[in-house]
Amino acid sequence: MDYTVTIQEESEKITHAVFHKSVEIVEGQYGHYIYKKDEMIYIPCGGAVFVKNSITEVETCKQYLTLYFDSGDGKRRTILFPREDLVENKIVSLTAYGVQVSKKTADYLIKSIENQEVNVKHLLCHAKLGMAEWNGEKIFKGAKGVGIDSKYTGKLRVSPKGTYANYKKMLKQDVIGHTPMEFLLSASISGLLVDYLKESISVENIMVHMIGESSTGKTTGALLAVSCGSAPDFLGNNFVFSFQDTLNSLMRLIPNSYPTLIDEGSLLTDRDMTQTLYSLSSGTEKRRLSGGMEVNESSRFRTALFLTSEKSILAQCNMNTGLLTRNFEFQNVTWTSSAESADRIKSVVTENYGHIIPRVAKWLLEQDRQELVEKIVQETNAVIKRAREAKTYNNLTERTAKQSALILVAVDIVNEVLKLKLNKEAIGDFMEEHSLVNSVEQVSIGKRAMEWLLQFISKNYTQFLSKDSPKEISNCRGKLENMQTVLLNTDEESGMRLKVTASEFMKILKEGHFSEKATVLKEWKEMGYLKAQSDRYISRIKIVGDIQVKGYIIQLPVPSNKIGGDGEKDYEEVLEERRKRINKPRQVIKDEYVEDDFFSIDDDDDLDFPEDWK
Repeated sequence: MDYTVTIQEESEKITHAVFHKSVEIVEGQYGHYIYKKDEMIYIPCGGAVFVKNSITEVETCKQYLTLYFDSGDGKRRTILFPREDLVENKIVSLTAYGVQVSKKTADYLIKSIENQEVNVKHLLCHAKLGMAEWNGEKIFKGAKGVGIDSKYTGKLRVSPKGTYANYKKMLKQDVIGHTPMEFLLSASISGLLVDYLKESISVENIMVHMIGESSTGKTTGALLAVSCGSAPDFLGNNFVFSFQDTLNSLMRLIPNSYPTLIDEGSLLTDRDMTQTLYSLSSGTEKRRLSGGMEVNESSRFRTALFLTSEKSILAQCNMNTGLLTRNFEFQNVTWTSSAESADRIKSVVTENYGHIIPRVAKWLLEQDRQELVEKIVQETNAVIKRAREAKTYNNLTERTAKQSALILVAVDIVNEVLKLKLNKEAIGDFMEEHSLVNSVEQVSIGKRAMEWLLQFISKNYTQFLSKDSPKEISNCRGKLENMQTVLLNTDEESGMRLKVTASEFMKILKEGHFSEKATVLKEWKEMGYLKAQSDRYISRIKIVGDIQVKGYIIQLPVPSNKIGGDGEKDYEEVLEERRKRINKPRQVIKDEYVEDDFFSIDDDDDLDFPEDWK
C-alpha cells in the first residue's frame, strides 16, 4: 500500500534510530556477540555488506540503500536496494548476487545495515521528469534537479551530451533566419511553459502536425525539437515514439516538459484517430479500476508533441471542430533550408543534445509566475486583435489564440535565455498562414459536411434516383431533383435538392466521420441548405412513389444537372465551379419555405431523432 508522505528539511540531523550494539562488522565480516562463560564471543555470519549512501525518491519519499560487498569470486558488487525489502523474508534475495545470508543470519545482516545507514550520506533522486513541487517550492526534474539537489535514476537519455557551444553554433547557422525551424525551436520550449504554468492557466498540450513527403525535412525538424531535451534518435530510451505504439503505452511514456516526437503517422491507414488525438492533447489517461475495484492512478503529462506523417492525421478523425482548436497542422512546408543544412543539423544534434531544456527551466524558476501569465494574456489578446483586423476572426479564434500566444512567449524566452534573435513577427505570420481556424470552410462544420455530401453524391451517383436513373435502383440512398435556381443564405445558388431518409442520412454522415448530427442540421438550416419548418429539422418526404417517410430535404449548392448524368463531374470540379459562382451576378429567386409544400409535417407527428451512433 502506498502512503502520502512529506519530508521536512531540518537544519541539523536528528535521529532516534536504535543502534544494535550486539551486531558489528569485524575484519570484513558481519556477525554478532554472545556471552559465553562471562565473556563476549564474536560469531561471524558472512561477508559484510556495506552501505554507501541512502537515497530518497522525491516522488514517493521511499528510501533506497546503495549497498556494496565483495562476493565469492573476489569482485565487488554494488546494488540499489529498496529499504522496504530490509526484512528477513526479502533480504535473503541478496544471495542471488553473492551475499552470504540465510534465514538464520538474516536478522544480523539487517541490523548490520541499519547500524551503518545512520551515518552515511543521504541523497535525493527522482524517477520522473518535468516541473514539480518540493517542500512548497517549484522545482524542475531533469538529469539533475533544478531547485533541488537530486539526480535522475531512470534509463531515459536526458543527460546532456556534447557541448552547448556546438549546439548553439548549429542554431545560429541552420535555424536562425529560417522561419519554419525557428517556429519548431520555439514550439519545443512552449511545452516547458505549458508544464510550468499548468496550475495557473488552463491550456492543453502544444501539438504540431508536420505533413509532407520525406524530402521536406519534417523528421529532421522534429528531431531538432527533441534534441532540446533528450537524445534525438530512434534507438529507444528517449522521447521518439511511433504510432505503432499503443495509445496506452504512449500515455505512460510521454514525459512532462520534454519535447516529444511521434513518428510514422503514415502507418495508421484507416484507423480512427479521434480518441488518440484528444487523449494526447489533454495529456490525461483514462481512469481504470484495479482488480480490487480501486481507481488506478492515471498518467498525466504537459509538454509539446510533434507528429510527423505523409498524410493528414486529422483527416482520420471525426469532423468535430474541437480537434481544430487543439492542433497546429502544417502541410507541405519545407522545414529545412537545404539538404546540406539538414545533414548538418542531424550531425550536430546526434552528438550534442539535452542542453536547452535545463537552461530554460532554470530561468523560468527564477521568474515571477504571475508576470509570465500576464505576458501570455497580452499575446493572446494581440493574436485575437490581429485576427479581427485580418477579418479571419470566428467563434474558434479565442480557443486557439492561447496556444499561439504560448509559442510567441516562448520566442521571447529563447531570445532571452539563449541570446538568439528569433523573428517573432515572422513566426506569428507563419502560424496564422497555416492556421486551421482561419478558413470558414474549415471552421464551419456545416460547410465541411456539405462538401462531404457533394463528394459522396458524386462518387455514388448511381445509388440516387434522378431524372437520368432507372425508375428502380438497388441500394437506393436518396433522390436528386432539379428545381428552379434559388439563392441560399450563404449567397450560393442551388438548382438541385436531395431527399434522403433520416436513417440513410445518419449513415452518410457517419461515413464522413461527422458525429455531431444535430450541429450539422442546425448550421444547414441557418445556411439555407436544409428546408424544413421553422421549429424542426425533419420533414415528410417521398422518395419512391407515394410512400411518405421521415427524412430531410437538402438544397445542394450547385446548379441543376451538374452532378452525375451525361455531364458527370468529379467532386473537385463541382466545388471549383461553386467557388467561381459566388462572385458572379445572378438572376435567381430567394428561397423561401412554402408552408403547404408536400414535405410539411402534421403537428402530432413524432419528430424524435434516433439516438446518435457510438
